[in-house]
Amino acid sequence: MFGVTELSVRSGVPVPTIHHYRKLGLLPPADRLRRCFVYSDQHVAALGAIRALRAHQVRLDTIRRVLPDLMADGGHVFSEDTWRALLAAGSVPAIDPAAERLLEVARQAFARQGYDGVSVGEICESAGIAKGTFYRYFESKDALFVAAALSTVDAVGEELDKHKTALSQAEAVGQLELLLTPLAPLLLEAATRELRDGPTSPGVAASVAQGLATRLGPRLRASGQRLPTARKVVETVILRLVRPALGLRSP
Repeated sequence: MFGVTELSVRSGVPVPTIHHYRKLGLLPPADRLRRCFVYSDQHVAALGAIRALRAHQVRLDTIRRVLPDLMADGGHVFSEDTWRALLAAGSVPAIDPAAERLLEVARQAFARQGYDGVSVGEICESAGIAKGTFYRYFESKDALFVAAALSTVDAVGEELDKHKTALSQAEAVGQLELLLTPLAPLLLEAATRELRDGPTSPGVAASVAQGLATRLGPRLRASGQRLPTARKVVETVILRLVRPALGLRSP
C-alpha cells in the first residue's frame, strides 16, 4: 500500500488528476489510513487503463462504464480480445474528425520539432481548429503528446493494411522501417521521457511496440507463429532506428 504521491510516480498521472478521477468514481475504492487514502497496484493498473482510453478520445463517462470490464480482465487495456469486444459493443466511440486532424498534425510536429519546439496554438492553427476547441479533446499538451505517440500504431497500421499480399519477414522489416523512420524522433522522445520519470510499468513506448506487432501480425506470410514473428520484426526495426543515434554498429 502507498500514498497518492507514490501512485502518481508509478502511474505517471499527476496528483490533482488522480483526485479528480477518484471523485468521479473512476478508480477502485481506496482504503483510508488516518486522514489519507492509500492505494495499491490495482489503482496503478486502473490509471494505466484510463490513460490508454483517454488517448483514444474516450469520454470519462464512457470510461466509468467500461473500466470494470477492463479491470476484470486484469487491467490489460490493450488485450486484443477485450478491446475488440468493447468496439463491437459500441462502448468505444469513433474518433472525432477534429481529434484525428489534431493527432495527425501533432505526430508530424512533435516528430520534427520535439515536445518543446511546438505549441498547442501552432498545432491548432495547422489543424485548422480553434485553440479553445482543443480542450474538448485533450486535457493538456502532455496528453496530446501521449495520444500522438500512441496514434502511431493506427497511422502505421493503416498503411500496412494497404498491402493486399502477405509480407515476408524481410519485407515487413523494410516496410515498417520506411513507415516508422519519420516518426522515430517522437517515439524516442516518448521513451526518453519515461526513462527520466522512472516508470515502474510498461508505458507509451511499450504500448506502441505491442500495438505495432498486433497490427503487423495478420499481414505476415509466416505460418503459425505470426505474433512472435511480428514482435521480432518490430524489435529489429526499433533497434535499427536507435543504433545510429547511439553510435552503434549494425550487427
